[in-house]
Amino acid sequence: MNKDTLVFGVGNAKLEKDTVTFSLPAGHACPFAHQCRSSADRETGKIKDGPHTQFRCYAANSESLFRNVRVGRWNNFDRIRAGGTTEQIAALITASIPRRRGKTKLVRFHQSGDFFNQAYFDAWLLAARQNPDLIFYGYTKALQFWVNRLAEIPANFKVVASRGGLQDALIEKHNLRSVKVVFSKYAARK
Repeated sequence: MNKDTLVFGVGNAKLEKDTVTFSLPAGHACPFAHQCRSSADRETGKIKDGPHTQFRCYAANSESLFRNVRVGRWNNFDRIRAGGTTEQIAALITASIPRRRGKTKLVRFHQSGDFFNQAYFDAWLLAARQNPDLIFYGYTKALQFWVNRLAEIPANFKVVASRGGLQDALIEKHNLRSVKVVFSKYAARK
């Protein structure tokens, strides 16, 4: 890991190689998680579920199983929190995005973790504005930060509300695009 940049992944089992992914520690960086609240201990990887957990966060499982995944996510979290102003955090994000000779087209924020304060959300908006050739997308339970900036979302920033969080009431109130976890193919079709 380079101490001056954030850790991004490239693709995964579900994503093409033109997509880079960014993650923070599950649960620890998810202030509005409710039904999926789970986190892996930073040192041991032992998972702790929240008091209202109905399904375990898949990202906490990978942090529990793979120390290198846990270390990378915590390094990202530490660097972001020490990043300073919104502008400085946006610059760090932009400088860290792997461009891979023009092959990068999509930036999937928060494969794990979430927006943990308004300044951090705003830094991602600024990074999207500064990189109009890329599409930034992801899911969030931090709906108030999004609602606070509804009129300022750039066209290349695609965010979807993830139901099952503490701020779900804002989904209907602001007509936010949303998804929810289902437990069967039948429920998904329905």
